[in-house]
Amino acid sequence: MKSNTEKLILEFKEELSKQIKTRDHAKKVFDECTNNINALQGGIQFGELLLKRLEEEVLQLSKEELNQQSKKAPLTK
Repeated sequence: MKSNTEKLILEFKEELSKQIKTRDHAKKVFDECTNNINALQGGIQFGELLLKRLEEEVLQLSKEELNQQSKKAPLTK
């Protein structure tokens, strides 16, 4: 009986060790994925902001060009 109990305890310790390693590996993978997700979201946010600024600049330049053209164009009646 004693040897069976000792054997069972040893098996439990081995399984515990495996489960801890699995958990630690899973946590490492989770943390890496979280960092990757954050980096990708940041890149998307940066790209969208850049596009918005470019669109605003183009719009401003177009308005300025129209104002300059309207000043140069003769008035017709």
